[in-house]
Amino acid sequence: MNYFKKIVLTLVSLILLFNISAISQDKNENLDPAEKPDDSYLAKFHAQDVSDKLIKKNLEQIYLLNVVIANFDQGGWKSEYDKINEEYKKGIEYYYKRDVIMSRHWLEKNKETIAELMKKMADQYNKDTQAILDECHKQVITIHMDQTTRSDPNRFRELMDSQMKLRIAYGQMDDAINEYTDKNYEMSIYHYRVAKAYGIRILEMVAISDEDSGKSGGLKLKDIKEKYKKDKADNRNRIYEEAKK
Repeated sequence: MNYFKKIVLTLVSLILLFNISAISQDKNENLDPAEKPDDSYLAKFHAQDVSDKLIKKNLEQIYLLNVVIANFDQGGWKSEYDKINEEYKKGIEYYYKRDVIMSRHWLEKNKETIAELMKKMADQYNKDTQAILDECHKQVITIHMDQTTRSDPNRFRELMDSQMKLRIAYGQMDDAINEYTDKNYEMSIYHYRVAKAYGIRILEMVAISDEDSGKSGGLKLKDIKEKYKKDKADNRNRIYEEAKK
């Protein structure tokens, strides 16, 4: 009987040892000893503060990523976004388990992954915004060189208004590039959006003027609205398909 009890106790001990080992394995996520987070009392105190901030900040940026991907589906972005979601979920899971050390680890890793994807998005926004503004200054130059512009008050007012908007748009481009240089990719995207909004408005104004004057070969308002419909929704941080509904 005693022999049987010893066997049972040995099995129970082995099971407990396995479970503890498994928990420890999960807790440290197979981290290299050199990378294992400090779990001192002070480290936990700081980790709590960092986790609290990143839980909110990362989620706001994930919402932004979702809007951009929904409006402009670029190759590879969706898979990176899914990875970001999984990282965030891990950070939240550890937070609710009151393991703030591992929560901070995953949320900081998540922050870096978000920044990597936002950088790629900011690069694409730069190209798209530049293309819009290239079209804008081509139209503004045409109006500027038109000999009737100086004698037509409405045409001259359109030129002045377009020039002002174009200056603001390029100012926003400069701000976007500065934020990008400072690795603040979220703000860079917001500045590009403002630049886009001014650029699209210029093209719409030119199209309205061309249609009112019956200009042949001029811009068509319906074409401008169709071409930039997703950009206009995105500028308002809205998903085009949802806004359409």
